[in-house]
Amino acid sequence: MGDRGERGTLGRPELRLPVLAGRAWAFSDGLAAADILPVRFAGLPAAEAAHRLFCDLDADLATRFAAGDVLVAGQNLGWGAGGPAAARGLAAAGMIAVVAGGFAPDFAAALLAAGLPALEVDAPAIFHTGQRLRLNLEAGVIANISSGDRLPVRNLTEELLQALRARLGR
Repeated sequence: MGDRGERGTLGRPELRLPVLAGRAWAFSDGLAAADILPVRFAGLPAAEAAHRLFCDLDADLATRFAAGDVLVAGQNLGWGAGGPAAARGLAAAGMIAVVAGGFAPDFAAALLAAGLPALEVDAPAIFHTGQRLRLNLEAGVIANISSGDRLPVRNLTEELLQALRARLGR
């Protein structure tokens, strides 16, 4: 039998998650879905909504996002109305993942539906804006390339891994 990841059952290649790397954008606890994308923009197509992300906090912040960025936040990320629209806007802006100390109910599911891994870690404050992160989802570890710190992903169940493989696997 081959190495893990070479062949799944019935000889089909097993999908594997790529190792992701990106730049962190760090926020504190209690970041609401409406802070990410104000509710008045929730009806916009995702590509247009991406240009209005965080506009009530910093009018120019969305212009500084680049493909491959990672949103990092504290506890209760995405609380309140507008979670699905905020998640779609983040995906359209090129975010590759969202890392938080904890997610508000249903926001992690909204992120996954938008194609973004929603990853829980115990100490998101070790990641600062501008630092480079490496996310090895198969190993369940997020590494801060800039500082050398590494954190395990708390919520990476086999069920979540299967859902991520179905959406992101190669």
